[in-house]
Amino acid sequence: MSAWQADLNVSLAALEVLSGLARIHLPSRDSLECKRAVKWICDFIVNQCSKPAKAHSKDLHSAIVAAYQCVTTWLTEHPDLLQDKETIHTVMEVVELGISGTKSQPKASDVPQFKGDKELKPASMRVKDAAEAVLACMLDHVGYFPPPSGAESLSSHLDEESILQHSTGWEGQLTKEEAVQHFSYFVVENCYIVALLEQHPENGGDPEPTVTSLIRGPFGRHAWTLQLRHLPKHKPGNKFYAVNPGRPLPMSDVGIHYNVRPRCFPDNLERIYPCKADASIPTLETVINNHNPAEHEKLAKLLESQILFEESASKSTSTQEKEYPNPETECKAPSVCQDFQTARLLLSHLGFLSQEALKDSATQSFPSFILLDQSHSSFGSQLEALDNISTRSSDTVFIFYVKSGQTTAPDILDNLSNRNVHPHFLEFLRSLGWPVDVRKHAGWTGHVSTAWRVLPSSDIPDDLPTDHGGSLYNGHHQVLYWSDVSSEIAFVVPSQRTSWRTDSEDNQKDSDTDSLADVLLRTKAVRFDVPLDRHSLDHPVEEDRTSLSSQSSSESSKPRGLSLSLESSEGLGRTRPGSSHKFGRQFSSSSSGDFKVLVVWLESFEDHATFPFGDLVQETATGLEPPALTPRCSEKDIFIIFIHALQNGLFRIKMQGPSGRMTLALPLVDGMVVSRRILGTLVRQTALNLCRRRRLDAESCLPPHVRRKLKIQEIVNRYWRKLSEPEFYTSLFYLPP
Repeated sequence: MSAWQADLNVSLAALEVLSGLARIHLPSRDSLECKRAVKWICDFIVNQCSKPAKAHSKDLHSAIVAAYQCVTTWLTEHPDLLQDKETIHTVMEVVELGISGTKSQPKASDVPQFKGDKELKPASMRVKDAAEAVLACMLDHVGYFPPPSGAESLSSHLDEESILQHSTGWEGQLTKEEAVQHFSYFVVENCYIVALLEQHPENGGDPEPTVTSLIRGPFGRHAWTLQLRHLPKHKPGNKFYAVNPGRPLPMSDVGIHYNVRPRCFPDNLERIYPCKADASIPTLETVINNHNPAEHEKLAKLLESQILFEESASKSTSTQEKEYPNPETECKAPSVCQDFQTARLLLSHLGFLSQEALKDSATQSFPSFILLDQSHSSFGSQLEALDNISTRSSDTVFIFYVKSGQTTAPDILDNLSNRNVHPHFLEFLRSLGWPVDVRKHAGWTGHVSTAWRVLPSSDIPDDLPTDHGGSLYNGHHQVLYWSDVSSEIAFVVPSQRTSWRTDSEDNQKDSDTDSLADVLLRTKAVRFDVPLDRHSLDHPVEEDRTSLSSQSSSESSKPRGLSLSLESSEGLGRTRPGSSHKFGRQFSSSSSGDFKVLVVWLESFEDHATFPFGDLVQETATGLEPPALTPRCSEKDIFIIFIHALQNGLFRIKMQGPSGRMTLALPLVDGMVVSRRILGTLVRQTALNLCRRRRLDAESCLPPHVRRKLKIQEIVNRYWRKLSEPEFYTSLFYLPP
């Protein structure tokens, strides 16, 4: 390793080969072999990070980021590795090294250094982001991918509208702006938006305190429903509890009743001789005769009448049948409470509402727990914009079929309208990925107007062509899709414009594209009043350890070149025409923004020299193109994989693209001959590695979770309700209905 680790191209090639080997599952593979592979990759990361500050460069950090991505692939493909303590320790050490810049215990004999005592000095922000992605993958996805909802999305498909539709007593459709008014929104640690709903889901009339939470963070959107229960569900399931059990029934055997006259003094008191002291207190008769006898006579008559009334009432009740219990005097249990302020209860249980927590939060530069104002008219659209930022890298590959002698774009686009294609072409398409309906698909579809959204079933047409040569996957109705835990790719087969979409649909798609492209490509890299977790946009992304903690004012005032990723939706793109945002880093199209990957099936191998890529590039739009870019990409921005079927059943590969060390992605190489069995897999893996290398070359291309974090911080800065401590507590008792 020491002989080639300084060569970026060799390092990337080695890591790509290791990633490909990780996806090969052999029953005879020894678990020790997988452990050794992960250990070698982690040693490579340690060696690269341990180099002196002068040796740290963009190429070095690109190799480290690629190594972290390779570790993610091995862990997700072999989740049993996390059952090994040594492997967990090795991976967690390099994650800690990437995030903080040092290990807590460099040697086994050293005393461990606590995280709170360490100074964060990562090799670069790119390395820190890559290490955070590995840690999130270990906690969220290793052993749980694909999720129950499918590989098309790592986030929950539930949003505010769908949750309200399943709530008790709710009917009808809601818009996003209306739905958010029923939730309470809080922000935790400046990177998690927590929406809480206090309406009870349909759970069979269970009155237990229930709260539904929708958590949006850098790594996706997740929905949870929590109930406050005093016993587990399985324990009281077979028991019956009456609503009002009432009093116990009276006993028929009450025992023997003894008529005993109570006495206030002992019996022998009358036998004691009186003395003069006893006469000091006058008797009652003496007082009555000597002081106001009329009043005492009146009181005596009242006592006599009351005694007669009580005796008559006692005789009448003794002769009647008594009702037990008496409805007039019986105590009744109060009705079961159906309305709970469960959001306040949950936040209190989590420790966010204690006075100590709020005081500690107030002393910080930015509070760790704040309340958002969801009453703003644009709040719902901003949440939707956050949901439309994918948690994975998204790439697109366009596939063309060229018959012998064809040199014009219209002729090439007409080839796939029928089955008059090579018999192995359709098989090759299906080996690239699985077909998905773009209107039912929750992942990337190759175009931003249909990506990351699911339309109602009533809006989905059923008239799909059955006799086609691949034109079904042109992106209007279906595409070929493949994804793993860190990336997703759509394979689109452009064809002549079909009549499946009307002009009104086109106009609607164009309007949707403008709005969503602004969201995805304009993740507003502006200066915020809130801290950006060391991702301040006035600082460059790539910094060595000597300059990470300081930045001169002259450097921060200069515009930085931010790469625009068009094909992979990794870049931040454009601003609206005529806008005057002051960007800490300016966008440029000099990197992967205008990068296209094409796969061309040739009936005649000589036609690769006359392939009209300049005329066909306009068919490769993804909706992420900023208007500043020219509509025609140059030759250096297009990478083409030519495939030619030989007579012996093998396939010849021709690679054409810009020359450079970052474009020699594996496993396919120019001139290679491959078999029919592995053709689709190798083409897909090569396309993924090409896009990944392009993103590595664009050091300012932010990872998906970082773009989501920046969007969350933008929402916080815009809708933060700055309340005092008494006002904050008061607001908890006036939650939305």
